[in-house]
Amino acid sequence: MARPSHRVVSRRRSVRPDGLALLLALAAIACGHREKAVSDTATAGSRAPSPYVSEIPAWPADTSDFATDRTGRFPAALRAKVPSCGAATPVVARDSIGPLYPGQPLPIVLGVCRNALRLWHWDDGSYLPAIAVKLGDALVVADMAGMTADDVVSRVIAIEGARTAEGIGPGSSLAELQRAYGAPTWRRNQCTVDAAFESRPGLVARIAVAPSTGAASCADVRRYGDGNDFSRFPPGSRVEWIAAELGAAG
Repeated sequence: MARPSHRVVSRRRSVRPDGLALLLALAAIACGHREKAVSDTATAGSRAPSPYVSEIPAWPADTSDFATDRTGRFPAALRAKVPSCGAATPVVARDSIGPLYPGQPLPIVLGVCRNALRLWHWDDGSYLPAIAVKLGDALVVADMAGMTADDVVSRVIAIEGARTAEGIGPGSSLAELQRAYGAPTWRRNQCTVDAAFESRPGLVARIAVAPSTGAASCADVRRYGDGNDFSRFPPGSRVEWIAAELGAAG
């Protein structure tokens, strides 16, 4: 806060106690803003106004060369096409990853990241329209609810290179995941299982199941996601990816 000029101070022979208290309170608030810790949420009010595109470009018709699978793995040729949308590696918050957030309208997504790679994300038995960008060292995929100007982002996924404020990201152990967020709330998909958390509404972790005696069946994978911990998963299972998602349990 700027120091009052001598001219202003000289007009007053004294400062009333209530006025002094107000000045001290304002100074404390200003210091608090400067010392604010890294948050796991980025509210809409803190986001700068975003540009938008008036016409939505078409998604590629080819779902073989322009698709990533449910694990988020990118074929080398497709990975080479992913553009940068910023030099800073973001923290994964429960309502956003960098400039992308669940509920964000598609025209704004493509305004913020104009060269975003449009592709298909194969998950839970269907192809989802999605966009992919690099944010610093992170590879990020945003799943869309559709491909029109009225559609929004349903989920923003850190495929690699980004972590939460607690240090959780792709490759983290399940023990680390539970220590950070507590007991999971399970979502069992067609052939995958996700963990959400009451302590972090909006944050979702896809679990990579380690092989035990062989490849786990889809029924096995769904059975692992049960109870109030991760003890049913084979040793070595880890976080596949971490996401901020609309309507996540918790």
